[in-house]
Amino acid sequence: MTIQVLIGSADRDLAVQLRTQIAELAEIDVAGVETSAADILGIVATHTDLDVVLVDEQIGTQPGQELIREIGVRRPHVASVLLSSRVDELVLSKALEAGARGVLARQPSLEELDTKLATAAEWSRGMRRWLGAAPAVDVGGRRGRVVAVAGAKGGTGATTLAVQLALAASARRSVCLVDMDLQCGDVPSYLDLVHRRSIADLVGVADDITGQMLADALFIHEAGPHVLLAPAEGERAEDVTSLAARQILGALRSRYEVVVIDCGAFMTEGSVTAVELADQVLLTVTPDLPCLRAAKRMAQLWRRLDVRKPDELSVVITRQSRKDEIQPDFAARVLGMAPAKTTIPPADRALEKAVNNGAFTRVEDDGFRRAITQLAVEVGIVSVDVGVEARNVLRRGKTAVS
Repeated sequence: MTIQVLIGSADRDLAVQLRTQIAELAEIDVAGVETSAADILGIVATHTDLDVVLVDEQIGTQPGQELIREIGVRRPHVASVLLSSRVDELVLSKALEAGARGVLARQPSLEELDTKLATAAEWSRGMRRWLGAAPAVDVGGRRGRVVAVAGAKGGTGATTLAVQLALAASARRSVCLVDMDLQCGDVPSYLDLVHRRSIADLVGVADDITGQMLADALFIHEAGPHVLLAPAEGERAEDVTSLAARQILGALRSRYEVVVIDCGAFMTEGSVTAVELADQVLLTVTPDLPCLRAAKRMAQLWRRLDVRKPDELSVVITRQSRKDEIQPDFAARVLGMAPAKTTIPPADRALEKAVNNGAFTRVEDDGFRRAITQLAVEVGIVSVDVGVEARNVLRRGKTAVS
């Protein structure tokens, strides 16, 4: 199938040059050339087979990155590539944050153009399969890996952990983050996002969810993960029944490689169903006796409800320090369950700064980030080589600072 490319540039000479180059490439066609952001968005909205948009950084008065961000919101499966007069780490970083699939020089070589368009189109068609004509819901199909994160009680860092795991996995895999803390969902605050749709909007169509329905309900975060929010009105938590939650999570599992669910600390029909269906459940605790006892009660409750057996849980100790009186071995004796190998160190100031500045994707604490990566590897949502790569980056950063 021929790759369809839209050129967005007000520079006539650049547009002619790109069109000439693309004409030499096999199985790539120019779907059109548009000179304004409004015209580009119009084509993106109506051209159903469009794969890639080449966005000139000098497109009118609107920065190219802002246009790319808008394209991602309106048509999340269409890949954007920024055309820039300068290709360096800063430009690449800003482009990726906006949702671009890469950056090209404004006068690329034929080989560079061919490689970038092919790679972007491959991503676009993969996204179209996940969000569009995806297979029918099959909860037993277990295509993607589902990880549920629940708190033994409030304040143990379940939401922080769920969001950070989703961000870690989204670097290499398709990820959906689900806010199943239906009465007190806090994911929007952590990721600094506003979205009017939520999981409650899928309840009425849960037995026949299409890719377009999911696309309408999901928020596409610039850092990678797609996000399905809890309802803004806490009383709508009751709308998400066990059956609806089962159907919605099944639909997500069939479309994403990783689904991370924040279940919070208060159990509803929806969150209990998530705990039951998940491939792995992480129960967050802090190193204090009241919290450990709460975790034990939670595990016993799930066992009585025939939702999850205690030996099927992974207890994650957060805010763990070597100075704490309670260490992992003692916590294991109190719980009667073995904690996860990875513990999460305290990073209160770094987390507070990140949340307050809308930068939760960039927590400035090496130990915390390293622990998140190690836990992601431990639960199987990040490959070992990615974990090693992340640790090497951290080591290089420390060496440069010292």
